[in-house]
This record gives sequence, C-alpha cells and structure tokens, in this order.
Amino acid sequence: MTHHLEARLLSSGYGKALIIDGLSVGIPAGEITALVGPNACGKSTLLKSVARLLPLASGSVLLDGADIHAMPTKQVARKLGILPQSPIAPESITVGGLVWRGRHPHRRFGQRRTAADEVAIADALLATGTAELIDRPVDQLSGGQRQRVWIALALAQDTPTLLLDEPTTYLDIAHQIEVMDLLAELNERTGKTIVLVSHDLNQAALYASTVIAMRDGKIIHQGSPEQVITEETIAEVFGLKCVVVPHPITGAPQLFPLSRKNV
Repeated sequence: MTHHLEARLLSSGYGKALIIDGLSVGIPAGEITALVGPNACGKSTLLKSVARLLPLASGSVLLDGADIHAMPTKQVARKLGILPQSPIAPESITVGGLVWRGRHPHRRFGQRRTAADEVAIADALLATGTAELIDRPVDQLSGGQRQRVWIALALAQDTPTLLLDEPTTYLDIAHQIEVMDLLAELNERTGKTIVLVSHDLNQAALYASTVIAMRDGKIIHQGSPEQVITEETIAEVFGLKCVVVPHPITGAPQLFPLSRKNV
C-alpha cells in the first residue's frame, strides 16, 4: 500500500508532557481516513504533529517519502492543507479576504491575484455554500457559517492532502452531510488524500475507507470501517457497550450505544 503521509516513531505533546510517544502510522494515499477515539486520546495532537503545527520530541513525518521538517514552509503548504480545531480569523477580515489567504502558498512575493487564484477562490466558496457571504466580516458569522468558510480556505489552498480537525463542528445535520459529501466528491474527483478527526463514528464509517481508532496516545486498531467499527473495538476504545448493524442502504457499520436502560 502506498503511504503518501507517514509518521515514524513519532513523539509529541505540549511542553514536557508527551501525548503520543513512539507512534508509527501510514496514511493511505488518495483515500479518506478518519481518526476516532475518546477525548484527549491524541487525535488532534497526531494531526498537528503531522502538519508541522507542533514540534516533535522525536521521530519523523514523511510526505511523499521526504522528511516534512526538512522542507521549506511554502513547499509544505503547497502539498498539505490543514484546518485546525477552533481556528482564529484576523479581526475584521472578510470572508473573501480569509479564503484568499488559502492561495498564498501559490504566490510569489508581491504577485497579484491570477486567474487561477480567482477560479480557486470562487470554486471553494461555491462548494461550501458561502459565496453570498464573500463581503461579510468573518467575526459576524454564525458558528456554522464560519466553519464552512474555514473549509473554503482549506479548499482554496488546493493541496493534494487535506488534514481536517473535526470539520463538521458547529454544523447542523444537513450541513454536516453537505460537507462530508463535498469531501467525498473531492476525493473521488481529484484523488485528494483526506485525513479527518471525527467524533461521529457513524459518519466516519459511511465516508472513510480507513478508520484509525486511538486511545491513550496509541493506535488500537486501523483498517476498514468493517474491521474497526465493531462492538468489541468500541468497548475496548471507548469503554462503551453498543450494537453494530449494517447501514440499510450502504451496508457500512452503524453503531447504537446501549445505556443502562437497555443493557
């Protein structure tokens, strides 16, 4: 299997506290991979470390076989797009101005917008349903609108790999499905490698071809949704009893938690 993105014996965390220690993982190229697991298990830390947003205590991250920490920043930004959890926009910046920032890795110093920039920005706004917000200040938008604008920025960056930390946060169920459908269509049409952190295991099973289940900074299971979203794995990773059944249309595993009322 080709690994477009790979972590080798990676250790990282915050200050002197390591969240992940000696972790190795390969991300399949051209697929959607979902990172799942309980809160504070290391999902976001892994994503930030792979994206070079966190320094490594040890280990390495390889992008197309090359050490990402040895690459120039602009080269990395042309290959790797990142939507972190709870990003912060500059004060008073408009939607159009924010999404335009996604094009910076493709510009030379002092270069004006090109036709390719305009097309990428327009396509990103249209794909995320935010074109009508282009002149609105980002800090005046609802949480759901802001999230879609941040996704538009990531799309405008036009990288072969997208790393998304909980991309459906703040979105209602209809917009969640719109965003996930958009990511699936992008993956199918362009072959982008997409890695996303998700707390929705059923969505992960429906959209991802690979699921990585983490707990306590370690990878517990990695494989297809059918291999990972099982009653045994959910009990091991989350300490939760559940029933897993096939989706009535797609056949993807879907879980139903069991409360004390129905155990």
